[in-house]
Amino acid sequence: MLFCTACKWSPPYMNILLTNDDGINAEGIRLLAAAFSKKHNVFIVAPKFNKSGASSQMNVSVPLELKKVDKENCCLSYYLEGSPVDCVLSALKGEYISEKIDVIVSGINDGPNIGTDIVYSGTCGAARQACISGIPGIALSIDSASKDESDKSGSLYFENLADFACKNLDKLISLCGNLTILDSMHKYYRNFVNVNAPAMKSYKGAKLTVPCIRRYWETLEISECENGCMTSKCGGDACVHSYGNDFADFKACEKGFISVSVVDTEPSYADISSIKCDFNL
Repeated sequence: MLFCTACKWSPPYMNILLTNDDGINAEGIRLLAAAFSKKHNVFIVAPKFNKSGASSQMNVSVPLELKKVDKENCCLSYYLEGSPVDCVLSALKGEYISEKIDVIVSGINDGPNIGTDIVYSGTCGAARQACISGIPGIALSIDSASKDESDKSGSLYFENLADFACKNLDKLISLCGNLTILDSMHKYYRNFVNVNAPAMKSYKGAKLTVPCIRRYWETLEISECENGCMTSKCGGDACVHSYGNDFADFKACEKGFISVSVVDTEPSYADISSIKCDFNL
């Protein structure tokens, strides 16, 4: 494998692709586009509908509706009737965006993606897919559940995180590490960046963090239908338990800091050199 040094962004602007898992009409992506558009070329390809919890879902051999839409910030925007990962792949391979994308930013998600949430998150799935595709990927999320009830829209909190992302874009990109070249056709970034912010009018700062262990005590509802079938529904209201050391992402957010975690793009694995296992054939 060859390793390239991190890119130095010489142009005064970048070509930024935005996506999310909350859908094309979500407030987070609208405010993020407005912020980035002041200094950069912005393109949007986002799911037509909410795809929260889609993780790295990808629709294979299924035609997906793709439609250009008018957005108030005048950036080139499309919705895709698919997942966040579908949006990333479509934007990079579909040739309807002529400019070369420099970075993919996913969000701003209306809700935290902390610790184990990363496994399920469509927001993080899109950022991971960006790095798999050889483009730096950044996921942005806000803990909207903790917002001041006097701010019914939450716009201020989205704007604060968007402003942070704009001011620190180069630094966030650098955290994706060096570009790894596998062969003439395949390259990837070893890390994607997962940013979580508390819903606050001002932050105490920003910290590099590690993902915590996160567990939910969820309700499950089984219902019988008239046709004899049953439905299984996982409840949305869950009690959350988070575990981690002083560097954990959830602790930073609880203390009023922005959490910035550097996450492996490829699956991590155990050291098998000291493991013995005789399989039966």
